[in-house]
Amino acid sequence: MKNRKKFVVVFAGPVGSSKTPIAFHLSYTFNLPIFNTDTIRSEVSEDLLEYDVKEYEKRRDKRLKEVIAKGNSFILDGSIDREWQKYKKWIDRGHYEILVISMDLSKEFISKLFKAKLYQATMHIDKWMNDHETFLGIYENVVDVHITEADFKDRLSLSSEKLNKWINKKQ
Repeated sequence: MKNRKKFVVVFAGPVGSSKTPIAFHLSYTFNLPIFNTDTIRSEVSEDLLEYDVKEYEKRRDKRLKEVIAKGNSFILDGSIDREWQKYKKWIDRGHYEILVISMDLSKEFISKLFKAKLYQATMHIDKWMNDHETFLGIYENVVDVHITEADFKDRLSLSSEKLNKWINKKQ
């Protein structure tokens, strides 16, 4: 990936919509580091023996700014649905190109994914779905890849192909 413009791959989509498997696939395929927000969430819960959203946001934001300041291409494995304006501002300041992958799945499909992954049912699904729909309603024009239920089983190859074409077009 030398001699290329720096870029970041970001995801829009509810919790449990397969952002992390795609991030790891792209990381492996393109030799890109992953900034994983769930890891920071787990770290905070383990350090404090409870989850503290303010501490999580503090650590996440500090580390994301540090990653951006390093100037290397990377994958942001976490949803941008609620944080897009803030993240976009920081990413733009770092002069990155941005590829947005959107996980456009129904609540019923997300519920099936939860069951398949043995996730506990959560009352937050409606909120996460609403956050994603709101993001798409405002920022549809920034999305480069839409993954739907119809092409979900091909999500890894579709994301790789799109990123490869996108990188080559940007160079």
